[in-house]
Amino acid sequence: MSVSPVCPRCGEALTVRPGVTGEGWCHVHAAVTPLHHTAVVAHDAISAVCADARVPAWVPDPMPRGWAVTGLAWGGEPGARAIVVACAGPAPLGGSAELVLVAEEPGTGLGCGYAGLPGVDPGDLVGGPSTVAVEAAGQRVPLWLVPVGEDRAAYVGEAHGVWLWLVTWPASAAWLLAEDLALLDLRDRVYPDLPLGPMTDRLLPGR
Repeated sequence: MSVSPVCPRCGEALTVRPGVTGEGWCHVHAAVTPLHHTAVVAHDAISAVCADARVPAWVPDPMPRGWAVTGLAWGGEPGARAIVVACAGPAPLGGSAELVLVAEEPGTGLGCGYAGLPGVDPGDLVGGPSTVAVEAAGQRVPLWLVPVGEDRAAYVGEAHGVWLWLVTWPASAAWLLAEDLALLDLRDRVYPDLPLGPMTDRLLPGR
């Protein structure tokens, strides 16, 4: 079950014409790709979104100890052009943390929305020496740290032909990336014991 679509850049409610699923109208950002998300986190919902998705659905593999998937969102249907997987668990330096992984086609603006940045793509924020790297479905992916607010950390790179964003709350939770983080594309395998947790409120961009 999905809830009403929102703007991928600011999280505001959209006007969507009946029968037109690929485009919505935001009173702030004009024409955008509608962002849908599930009302509950469930394995069958993840499988359904991944079945015809055009972009990866990334999760850490293995999932860090005590962590779980806490939300799923996708832009455009059928055939999602952007997918968000939210996870939460113990922070590396103590306390709790949240991580949002975004795969999106260029021009969507979803990663920028979670990072709190203007625009739709990272542009010249990607260039020069990379900050860290992850392994995404067997591919080494350099990531660049982008300037964001003090409450979060955001990294972006390119994997399998589309943007890959990782945004953490708090910023110190980015220490997860220092542990040779590997990512699994759920389009390849939604394993039955994938840990699921309570729904997060991080699925609305612009927060």
